[in-house]
Amino acid sequence: MYSGVRTEKSELYNERADSLKTKYEFKYKSSNSNRASDLVYRVRGMKNYKRLVYIKDYRLDIEDNVIISNTYLNEDHDLIAVELSHNGSDWREVYFYDLITGKQFENNLRNIRVTSNLIWDGKDVFYDAYDAPKNGRELLDKATGQKFYHHKLEDIQGDDKLLYSNPDETGTNRFSYFKLNDKLFFKHFYTVKGKIYKALSVANVNSESFYLSNFLLYPNSENIHVDIEETFGDRVILITNWEAPNRRVLRADITKLNDVSELIPEYDILLQDVNKLGKEKIACIYSDKGKNVALIFDLDGELLRKIDFPEGKKLNYFSESEDNAINTDFCVSSFYHPDIWYQMSLLDLTFKPIQTLSVPYKVETLETRYVNYKSKDGTEIPMYITCLKDTKLDGNNPTLLYGYGGYGITVTPRFNESQTLWLLHGGIMAVPNIRGGGAKGNAWSQAGRRLNKQTAIDDFIAAAEYLTNQKYTNKEKLAINGASHGGMLVGAAFTREAELFKAAIIEAGALDMLRFSKYTVGSVKTNVNEFGVPQNEEDFYNLKSYSPLHHINEDVKYPNLLLITGTDDDRVPPFHSYKFLATLQEKGSDASMYHLFFLNGNGHGGALNNEDYTNELMTKYIFLFSQLEVTID
Repeated sequence: MYSGVRTEKSELYNERADSLKTKYEFKYKSSNSNRASDLVYRVRGMKNYKRLVYIKDYRLDIEDNVIISNTYLNEDHDLIAVELSHNGSDWREVYFYDLITGKQFENNLRNIRVTSNLIWDGKDVFYDAYDAPKNGRELLDKATGQKFYHHKLEDIQGDDKLLYSNPDETGTNRFSYFKLNDKLFFKHFYTVKGKIYKALSVANVNSESFYLSNFLLYPNSENIHVDIEETFGDRVILITNWEAPNRRVLRADITKLNDVSELIPEYDILLQDVNKLGKEKIACIYSDKGKNVALIFDLDGELLRKIDFPEGKKLNYFSESEDNAINTDFCVSSFYHPDIWYQMSLLDLTFKPIQTLSVPYKVETLETRYVNYKSKDGTEIPMYITCLKDTKLDGNNPTLLYGYGGYGITVTPRFNESQTLWLLHGGIMAVPNIRGGGAKGNAWSQAGRRLNKQTAIDDFIAAAEYLTNQKYTNKEKLAINGASHGGMLVGAAFTREAELFKAAIIEAGALDMLRFSKYTVGSVKTNVNEFGVPQNEEDFYNLKSYSPLHHINEDVKYPNLLLITGTDDDRVPPFHSYKFLATLQEKGSDASMYHLFFLNGNGHGGALNNEDYTNELMTKYIFLFSQLEVTID
């Protein structure tokens, strides 16, 4: 919940290597299957890697699962900041290293959050941190007291200079910031004559002072989003749904307040991303009926080229930050094959493949279909269905229906090895883009949010009915799966329409919606907007109407269930899964089977080392294959 879908761990099949075109090369190398990978590095082009971060050195005890959650490279000064998480917690700490010597600096930073940022300022850093959590409440309480600091590497954290404090001391709302080219931008709340606005600002910082220079004030509405995409001198490129449900591109002067003009108008297809594409060009990526369309413009808004990409594929990394670049690389992802890379000439905007795909199966035997089905209220919902091309619609195919449907997030095609094995054994993978997600813009997201949450559940249940009615599968061959918000979605469908499914897998799901807001991030603004709070009477009755825990009834034969949770999850605490299991054991029919697989010392993102990941993956697919009677040759 809160900031997106649950982390996938497919990269753990192999050692991971970064693809940044930098002076240094970094790689994650596993030295022990029950620990996360260490970080090694070398000067690009050199033969040998040197170990930089040895995970074992940072464990608090033998049970501590430490993982590198982020890195911040400072190539100009041969420095790197490495962010660590213990047991998958949203609380983080940061350590600094000299890449010339490979030595760690003595001082580090604590009380960092998963949503925090760190920006290099020469050999110093800007960062935001929170008040230290109370002892024993680290996995339960909401983080409060967000503040913005300047830190010198040789100083202890207690000596850092406080530059800005979040006026909201409750932790409900937070500010954010990032550096683009040479400017530091802030997104925050600003009060004018007692009225609260959202603001975009440039931060003016020196050794003596800090102040925010606002260049755009806009309504403080959860339905209006404005994001900075690129800078060109004193002009910034913005993407927004303000007065444009499908989004449009604006240009603003950062030296003046509210000096904004439209650069690229709203079209009848959804604008997803705006990226710089070399010198004086931008690429706008649109979504149109399961396909990506790239429109390349100059800085006057003139269209230079349109590129259509195949249905059921996703365009990634279609950008280039360097003005002097002649070429740039991008890739296309799929549910059933690894990324395929292409190179584009920035001179004539032509492109060609630069990689030969090599996998131990015939990619051409698989396909993704993009279909539409009707939900309970007659609304057409799009859905990806991936399967072997020769799949017979005889109503007897093992099918996994995956759902998310929250926070305006769209589940799009991306490769996963285990999922592909499922497909190659005759399984079907169905992913509906239900309301609550972002497949059709902000209105689509709002239609499945807060008091409309039942709509998202209706859409998901209707997907199951479509798959059965169209003879893809039957109720004895259908399993549902969701993680985080998707876990809540699956839990609601599980209790409401038990007869539709043979089995269910709920990962890190929020299942007691009347108590969700009492702990950790449950009452931050993002989640209040998504679900509401039970202190509000209207929200209370709405939450109770779909809260999975509160709809478990006596002697009902529920689908066979696998619950997966991390014992140290501080985003959706594991008691949601524990209570759900206990209540099913108390009330549900003895004819059903309920399993709980818990990852000891892991958080919301799932498994943190190869051993846990393998065990989690095996448990999930053994359950799935056995429940849907999939045979393995």
